[in-house]
Amino acid sequence: MEFDLVILGAGSGGYEAALYAVRRGMKTALVELNPASVGGNCLNKGCIPSKYMRYGAFLVDRFKVMPRYGITPQGYVLNYQRLREGRDDVVITIRENFKKFAQHIKLPIIYGRGVLRDRNTIYVEGANETLKAKYVLLATGSHPAAVGDLQPDGKHVLDTDQIWEIEDFPKRVLIVGGGAVGVEFAYIFKSYGSDVILVELKDRVLPSDDIPEDSARFLGRKLKKLGVDIRTKTSVESWESVPEGVKVSLTDGTEVIADFILLAVGRRPNTDNLGLKEVGVEVNDKGFVKVNDFAQTSVENIYACGDITSPLMLAHKAMYEGKIAVNHMLGGQDLKRNERIIPKIIYSAVEVASVGLTEDQAEDLDYEVSVGTTSFTTNPKAMDDGENEGFVRIVADEDTGEVLGCHIIGPYAGELIHQVVHLIRDGKDVEFLSKNMYSHPSLSEAIGQSASEIYYGPITWVKR
Repeated sequence: MEFDLVILGAGSGGYEAALYAVRRGMKTALVELNPASVGGNCLNKGCIPSKYMRYGAFLVDRFKVMPRYGITPQGYVLNYQRLREGRDDVVITIRENFKKFAQHIKLPIIYGRGVLRDRNTIYVEGANETLKAKYVLLATGSHPAAVGDLQPDGKHVLDTDQIWEIEDFPKRVLIVGGGAVGVEFAYIFKSYGSDVILVELKDRVLPSDDIPEDSARFLGRKLKKLGVDIRTKTSVESWESVPEGVKVSLTDGTEVIADFILLAVGRRPNTDNLGLKEVGVEVNDKGFVKVNDFAQTSVENIYACGDITSPLMLAHKAMYEGKIAVNHMLGGQDLKRNERIIPKIIYSAVEVASVGLTEDQAEDLDYEVSVGTTSFTTNPKAMDDGENEGFVRIVADEDTGEVLGCHIIGPYAGELIHQVVHLIRDGKDVEFLSKNMYSHPSLSEAIGQSASEIYYGPITWVKR
C-alpha cells in the first residue's frame, strides 16, 4: 500500500498529526501496536486516567469547605472499584471514539510493530504488511524508567504503567520521585486515605529548572499540610519483601514499610529496534531522535514528534510537533519547534503551571528582569470558590516590556496559563496585558494585575 504519510504510533502526537494531515489532503496511515494501545500512553496509562483520579481527590477536598457554604456533609464512603470503573470507562470511550472517527474519515490504523526498511518503506510486524510512504513521522512514545535495584515487578515495585492494575487503595505507599507524576499520585493517594511517603533526591519537589522554586516550595508546603511525608535529598538504599509488602531502607537512615513502591522517576524514548540507524536517522546518546526546528530528522523525508525528540515529555508538545512536521512536509515554514512556549502543568494538591522563562533563567540569559506578582488570596472569584491560595507571576524584559514567562500556582492554573502562552509566542508585552479587559469576578483578573505591577509599578502584596 502506498501513502503520502505513514505515522508510526497512534498516541497523542501521531493521532493529532494524522488528523491534521488528512485535513490538509494527505493520504495517511497510522501504525499502532494493537487496538488497546490506540491513544498512546497519555490516554491509556497517563494523563487521562490520572486526571480522572485527581478530580476525585479534589472532590474529597471540597468536603472540607462545604460547611462554609451552609452544607453539612454526613461523610462519604471510598470505593476503589467504582473509581476504577469510572476511570476506565472514560479511557475506553475516548479510545473507541478515536477509532470510529478514524474510520469515518477513512484513516486506516494498521496494527503491529512498524519498522523502517528504508527511508520510504515500513514493514508492519504482526500485520505482515509493507507500506510505502513519501513521508514518515516517528511518534513511538516512551516507556517508564527504572533506577538501580528498583526494577518494576508489578507487585512490590510498580512503575507508572503498572499502577493502574492495583485492586484497592494502598494503606501505605512509598513514592520515589517528586516530579510531576510523583506529586500528582501523592495527592491522589493521600486524599483517598493512604499514608504517603514521597522521597526526592533533589532539595525540593518539582526540581525542574522550568518550575520556579517559589512554586515548588508552595506545593511542597501544601502537600505536607495535607499529611504527605516528603523527604528531600533522600533516596532508596535497599528494600526487601516482607509479609506487609516492602521494607525499605532510606538514605536518611530510616526504615519504612509500605504496601508497595511506586516508581515515578521519568520515562525513556521508544527508539530501539525501529530501524533508525539502518536508514540513517541520528539518535543521541540518551536515545532521543535528533530533529531540527521543523521536527525533521537527519533523513530528509523522515520526521519525529513527542517523547522521542526530547526529555520534555508532554502530550501537547507531541501534538504540536506533529502539526509542525506535517506543515513542513507541505512546504510550510511558519510553524517551528520552541520548547520555551510549551506550557508545563502539574496537577496536584494545587495546580502548577509555567511557560517561558523563570526569573533565574532570564537573568542567566542576561535579561534585565521585571517581575509582577499577584496573590489569589484577595481575588474575589477565588474567595467565592474557597480556593484563594497561590499566585500569578509574570516575568518581563525590563527594557522592552516583552513577556518572557508566566508562572501560576492555584485554582485552574492549567487553564489560565493559556492566556499568556499565545502572547509570548507573538511577542506581546506587559502594556498589552495590562490594558486588556478581564471579566469580574474572575481568576483571570490576576493576570492583568500582575502585568500592571510591571507596567505601572508595584502596589500589591509583593514589591520588587
